[in-house]
Amino acid sequence: MHGLGGSMDSWGPLLDAIGDRDVIMIDTPGMGRSEVPRRPMSIGAIADTFAAALSELDVDRVDVLGYSHGGTVAQEFAHRHPGRLRRMVLVATVAGVPWLPPRFTAQRALLSTRRYHSKAVAARDIPILAGGRTARDAEVLDAILADRQAHPPSKTGYRYLQIAVMPWSSHPWLHRIQCRTLVLQGDDDPVVRVANGRLLAARIRNARLEIVGGAGHMMLFDEPDRVGPLIAEFLGD
Repeated sequence: MHGLGGSMDSWGPLLDAIGDRDVIMIDTPGMGRSEVPRRPMSIGAIADTFAAALSELDVDRVDVLGYSHGGTVAQEFAHRHPGRLRRMVLVATVAGVPWLPPRFTAQRALLSTRRYHSKAVAARDIPILAGGRTARDAEVLDAILADRQAHPPSKTGYRYLQIAVMPWSSHPWLHRIQCRTLVLQGDDDPVVRVANGRLLAARIRNARLEIVGGAGHMMLFDEPDRVGPLIAEFLGD
């Protein structure tokens, strides 16, 4: 389950690093190749849409990886459809309201979609949002810029996902999630700060926290060789 503004086309670097396994990738409504809904959907409704898609594919039980905004959907999936979930990986995500917000500069950059349509704005904003290797390595940033401009989200779809997550919270029921969970958190993430990952791991009963030193918000894509093996080992066979 990808992040805000992402699509299934974003997963390439991670897929190469997690080994030979069957993977189902679905674009969130309003993102990638999915249609923009007529009105904003709640996080719960998005989770139900993923469950319905699995039913269409005749898949009963899965491991779920949720990244950033997709991590909120993954938590809802675990809450609403526990029988369909084996293990869960939550990457650079939050438990919703209340949470430790992004750094101010990252908050400002998140409000705009211009980085998907202007290379100059993207070159300015993405290092602010990503931190980690993307902010340090010009070659990695260039690769991210090329991917983002090739698959931009619709402005309406982007806004709808922002609206969906604003009031959302898993705090009332997070402790009821039973599945084994891996929480991956970079310590140089300007969008999701480390305290949020610690809270998730503390509240989910069967959770393990891995803090990746020097990694930023886009560690699945700019450091897949570091985080891919952690995910593969956790999921097992």
